[in-house]
Amino acid sequence: MTDGDMLEKNLEVIGKKDYGLAMALRRPELNGVEIEEARSGAFTFRYEGRWFHSRYDPEREAEGQLKAIEGRKFDWVLLFGLGCGYLLRALLRSGHRKIIVYEPSMEILKGVLEKADLRKEFSEEKVFLCTDFGRLAETIRGHVDGMDDLLGYHLPPYKQVFRAELAEYLKRVENAQITLKVGIVTEISSRLDWVENYFSNIGNFVRYPPVNALEGRLKGVPCVVVGAGPSLAKNVDLLGELRDRVLIIAAVTAYRVLVNHGVVPHFVIAAEKYDMPEYFTGGVTDEQIRLILGEVTHPNMFARAAKGKFVYFNPYLSLSILQAGFWGCDYLAASGGSVSTAATDMGVMFGCNPIIFVGQDLSFADGKTHADGGVYQSQEVSIDGEKGEVSLSWNYPTLEGRDGTSHTLLWLKGLDGRPVPSKYDWVTFHQWFEHYMAHMARERPEVKMINATEGGAYIEGMDHMKLAEAADRYIGGAAEIETAIDEAGRTRPPIDFDALEDSFREMLRSLRVIDRLARSIGDEAAAAEKKLNASGLTLDLRGNVTAMKKFEKRLLKRASRLPFMWEALAAYTYKLKEFLRAERDDDELEDFRKNLEATALSYGEVSGVCERFIPRVEEAVAIIDRARREAAAQG
Repeated sequence: MTDGDMLEKNLEVIGKKDYGLAMALRRPELNGVEIEEARSGAFTFRYEGRWFHSRYDPEREAEGQLKAIEGRKFDWVLLFGLGCGYLLRALLRSGHRKIIVYEPSMEILKGVLEKADLRKEFSEEKVFLCTDFGRLAETIRGHVDGMDDLLGYHLPPYKQVFRAELAEYLKRVENAQITLKVGIVTEISSRLDWVENYFSNIGNFVRYPPVNALEGRLKGVPCVVVGAGPSLAKNVDLLGELRDRVLIIAAVTAYRVLVNHGVVPHFVIAAEKYDMPEYFTGGVTDEQIRLILGEVTHPNMFARAAKGKFVYFNPYLSLSILQAGFWGCDYLAASGGSVSTAATDMGVMFGCNPIIFVGQDLSFADGKTHADGGVYQSQEVSIDGEKGEVSLSWNYPTLEGRDGTSHTLLWLKGLDGRPVPSKYDWVTFHQWFEHYMAHMARERPEVKMINATEGGAYIEGMDHMKLAEAADRYIGGAAEIETAIDEAGRTRPPIDFDALEDSFREMLRSLRVIDRLARSIGDEAAAAEKKLNASGLTLDLRGNVTAMKKFEKRLLKRASRLPFMWEALAAYTYKLKEFLRAERDDDELEDFRKNLEATALSYGEVSGVCERFIPRVEEAVAIIDRARREAAAQG
């Protein structure tokens, strides 16, 4: 088989998971490293004057590397360097099936794939190959659970030859892992509130148009997405001069900063799960803006005085995935956890070009977390490099005295190439921006993305320049922005009331069935525990266990129609995961007792969620019925 044949066979497999990487490796101008034979007949190679595998027996060398790994507790292995794939193959042979490989050299990778048959290894469902840091972070966040243990192994020659790449790799892995762990905290603390807010906002979804009513209406109009980073003060005044020539979408945290400088944005975007009136002025300026509000936003945000309101739906909430189309919205905003990321995708959907970013520092600067003039006042930032910790404190309008938090200190590449201090949520947004920029470069290269933020993190894939330069080069005369927005507000897509009613009634039926089955499981668990206490582990328990399994099977089948239930149970789900991962008791009786208790507690939580949401869904049915009758009466 020729080198070209072997390469193509490998790339057919790799391309199924990463088509872009396969195409990059097919480029004829990319030359692979020269592969040689070791004495054993296996492959090896030299790069930068250094042998990357044993010249005698590379496979035996990999077995020794495997022994250094075995015996340690981990869920995933992260390899820095593929080499000829010997360690990857050894890991798979020993039963480790979750592996992420980062290869820093395309030259090495192509040379190896021209000689070594790695089709079987890369056909494994959970073996991933990455060659850029954006893809690495995306793979970790997309496939690794925040509770998983990661084991990193760096092939020695790679550590010596690729020192700078290894340092960046370790930083990216740490950032991705921390954002995963914090994602668990967000799930636990927010999911139930999001589901509650969705049901509380049913009337608002009837009342206000979805944001896709603006689709394509601002074609060619420049859009400025305004964050509240410390550098906003450097170009906020220029925004006022540009208002008639650009669409300004401000994160709610930036709104008061803009108003203090005489800038009234066209839109303020928010998705706060709590009511936060302190973000607004409480004056007439609030009535000059329009709000873009996420479906999970606290209902009091919808009640605020404003010139207009639009609703957007998120792809991370199962209720939105199921029902957005019924509300007349065929658009789910791509979002990286911040309203600025959602605003970016909306700007593209509106037809805007270019998309310009200001105040997107994603880092601490000048002892601040946010620009002066917002809700965070008299800010103090204390960075402890040795402990890897950053402490924050500030005055907040609704609190007496100072408030503050502490976070793990993370680092991002700054605009000048030097590291800038950051924290988990900003790192998450940064990862999303870089991934989105790569997507736009492939799918929508005609849309220009410009980072005019004058401080903080460098965002790969954006052009970086000052706002004044961007204005000179890309911003033209006045645009009919207000007219386009007003027309969109008057021509909302129609609501499918029948589909919504059917959807809610099916939820209601499922909730009642699940509640009944959950109670039955709880009753059987209680009966089994009573027998256990009286007689110990006996065959008499089989009837209870069989009944629990039967009820559970029916419950899970029914619950598959009701995914929002598991979102509402997010906090308990993670507690259950911790229980299942814990070391098991050697005492069979005690182990059985703990499982019974966990079962009873689990399905007690399920029953509690059913009781909580049955009246909410009944209310939703009533709102839909009333709205349908009102719409029919109006013609």
